Amino acid sequence: MISKIKDLIFQKIAKRSIKKHGSEVVDPLQQPKKPMNEWRVAFLTTAGIHLKEEAPFDVEAGDWSVRYIPSTSVHDDLTVSHTHYDTKAAEEDVNTVLPVKALQELEKEGTIGSLTPTFFGMMGYIPRVDKLMNESVPLIIKRLKEEHADVVLLSPG
Repeated sequence: MISKIKDLIFQKIAKRSIKKHGSEVVDPLQQPKKPMNEWRVAFLTTAGIHLKEEAPFDVEAGDWSVRYIPSTSVHDDLTVSHTHYDTKAAEEDVNTVLPVKALQELEKEGTIGSLTPTFFGMMGYIPRVDKLMNESVPLIIKRLKEEHADVVLLSPG
């Protein structure tokens, strides 16, 4: 019963956000019409990854902020500040949750066309769905459009 109530609340929040910000109906598994070697690829992770120079996510508050991560980043530029999953693997190799190295290699090989200049880091624990939908998501969509992303890959924490 509680999960049904949560679903209904989420649907109402999502409907308000779509009404406010607009939306195209897109099948999330829809493949771009252009060939893969022309794709412009973005990446979003909810594993709590961000640049080392930035303040950590406020995990216990359910931080809904978006961190902009240059797609040219390397492991030593990044850190993880999530406490709601076992981050050991991510701390040892950030590529387990944000595969920047593999994506950079795919770009270099010509398998994909290019990477967007910006990848996105967020928390996976965001109890304030209203803040996520009304503040974070519009920022991400705006940046994806500005950077002409064809494909967005996602990874959880």
